[in-house]
Amino acid sequence: MSEAGLPRIGPLYVRMTTPSPGGVLPGARDIFGKLSVTSQFKVSLHLTNNNDANLMGWLGAAGLTNNIRTANTFDFFCSGTSLPGAVMDTIDEIGSRQGVIEKFPTRRVYPDVSMEFYVDYDYKLIRLFEEWMNFINPIYTKDGRYRASPSGQGDAKGRPDFFRFNYPDDYKRIISITKFERDFLEDPNNSRGKILSPPSITYRLIEAFPVNLTAIPVTYEGSIITKTTVVFSYTRYVIEKNNGSRK
Repeated sequence: MSEAGLPRIGPLYVRMTTPSPGGVLPGARDIFGKLSVTSQFKVSLHLTNNNDANLMGWLGAAGLTNNIRTANTFDFFCSGTSLPGAVMDTIDEIGSRQGVIEKFPTRRVYPDVSMEFYVDYDYKLIRLFEEWMNFINPIYTKDGRYRASPSGQGDAKGRPDFFRFNYPDDYKRIISITKFERDFLEDPNNSRGKILSPPSITYRLIEAFPVNLTAIPVTYEGSIITKTTVVFSYTRYVIEKNNGSRK
């Protein structure tokens, strides 16, 4: 049997009305009836997770996470991000077969993830990531390290002051990005009906930490909501799929 035409292409179209008998050829509604929308997501910084007491102790001393209710609200300030991707680095194999250049993967690279955050009225969002980066690379004097404080580190202005990095296990943590959909209600016509758990997919960024807190522009030319972008580096990610409880 000839290998031309294999593997088979399959149907070249979908039915616009009802599927064909036996479900061999699905209808357009079955395929495109429930597409994902970009506006339903949640970033979880897990600031109430005390497994890394060093970082949480620093943020707590800075007056940022000592209140559980306040710490949980930081997640909802994220106005936009992207689901992480991955890139395979490849190497060219030349000469093993005459006239053929083969490519082979050598390593998997995880690009940094950017997250855009609204800035709150009390500037706690800015201080959260500033203090996280301060803990990664704190300021020292000859008498020891400057401590975190709700009023910042305004005393660290001495010329002999220097930086020293903390141990990576102390400041790296897991950050979660969950993508879900908006059909929470079992009966959409009844706003007081049963609330279901929609299907979702969660990306867990392993050993994540901020590497860039972008400059925040300010101007007199019209007022808009202040935002800042934080870039996170991480070692890798894993995916968790939740099928939900909707019908």
